[in-house]
Amino acid sequence: MQEAHDIRHTVSGYFARAHLQNGLRLGLDEQNLLNYASLSPALLQQQGARLPPRQLARLLYRIMKDCDDEFLGLASEPCRFGVFPMLCERLIHTSNLREAMQETQRFYGLITRALRFELEETQNDVRVTIVLDQPELDQNHVLIELLLLIWHRFPSWLIGQVIPLTQVQLAYPTPQHAEEYRLLFPAPREFNQSHNTLVWPKEVLELPVHRNMDQLKRYLSQVPLLWFRKQRFADFQTERVIQLLEQTEDFHHTTLEDIAEQLHMTSRTLRRKLTAEGSKFQQLKDDLRRDQAIYWLSQEGVSITETGQKIGYTETASFIRAFRGWTGLSPGQYKKGLRDK
Repeated sequence: MQEAHDIRHTVSGYFARAHLQNGLRLGLDEQNLLNYASLSPALLQQQGARLPPRQLARLLYRIMKDCDDEFLGLASEPCRFGVFPMLCERLIHTSNLREAMQETQRFYGLITRALRFELEETQNDVRVTIVLDQPELDQNHVLIELLLLIWHRFPSWLIGQVIPLTQVQLAYPTPQHAEEYRLLFPAPREFNQSHNTLVWPKEVLELPVHRNMDQLKRYLSQVPLLWFRKQRFADFQTERVIQLLEQTEDFHHTTLEDIAEQLHMTSRTLRRKLTAEGSKFQQLKDDLRRDQAIYWLSQEGVSITETGQKIGYTETASFIRAFRGWTGLSPGQYKKGLRDK
């Protein structure tokens, strides 16, 4: 059963727009894609629209399957649909994460010239670099975003814990949706670099792989959805604050001082740590309210007034103004967009 934070987590509509545009470029039928993913064209046109991860996952799955290409037609040669599961079947038989990542490097080197998977160990870190043979084909960087996401989240699943990222380096300018990277890659991020690299603590490579075939089958039955669900990053203050807010029934009245007390630090120290991670306390509360509002609006039989009350608004008009500020839409327009699939 899904946990509440998975159900109520949302993703930017930008990703759906970008992948839909790519699907159309590949010659796929727009209405079929929209219907399969239960996406509303009117909703997608709104710059502030947010979606449940399941809709993005279904869109991505349909494009990969219909094009028979796990690289989404964005690399110099296709990667047949089903290659990733084949690789996974090899990796669950490795003894530790180092062996799994080395096998991944060897595997990609054998099956494709479109991508290089590089693994480099330094004294304290391991650097996982993904190099596209023709990066200009991935103009909106959606393929490299996806590959970096997969090769952080799937190795985390292999060892049964979230791998702490120490840095993410990206070989392109800061995108307009850069705020989403705080959720995708919760670590210091540097754009305009010479490579696309994930940096982890070296000791992570020693952790054992302890997955079996039954577990892998369940995992694969849920991809790509599992790649887009929110992960828990307990080593970051931002994630700790979000967890405490989610656990608080009346979180909209919770103050920075309340959270700092629970974390056994001063509010000044907490504010400084959040700032260092690129976060702001009020923004975290607003994001949580927005995601919960979208969740409740998508539920059958829950009215706009009830949705506002569930997230702490006693006046419907105040909720409507806030929701419009978050998404660019009124709650009524948002619910209509969900109906007009």
